[in-house]
Amino acid sequence: MNYLPYIISGLSLLLAWYSFSHNNTKQDTTELTTVIVKLENIGVGITDIKSEIAALRNDQRDDHDRLIKAEQSLATAWKRIDELMQYRKDATL
Repeated sequence: MNYLPYIISGLSLLLAWYSFSHNNTKQDTTELTTVIVKLENIGVGITDIKSEIAALRNDQRDDHDRLIKAEQSLATAWKRIDELMQYRKDATL
């Protein structure tokens, strides 16, 4: 009969330890899930940034090509203007 309080105390300690362990596992699982979701969101953000950078590179490449064509056209126009000016000088002489 003197052992009954010790047995009840031991069983209550085991129950408390099991409950704490079980709740701690649930909390760890919840925290791990939260971390995984946040990491996935960061991954999506990085993917979006990469696609925006690729689009900016393409835009920059297109602008560069257009600038080269405009410079070539301008050079041709100045050459023609110079030719016309020379023709005009020759015609007035």
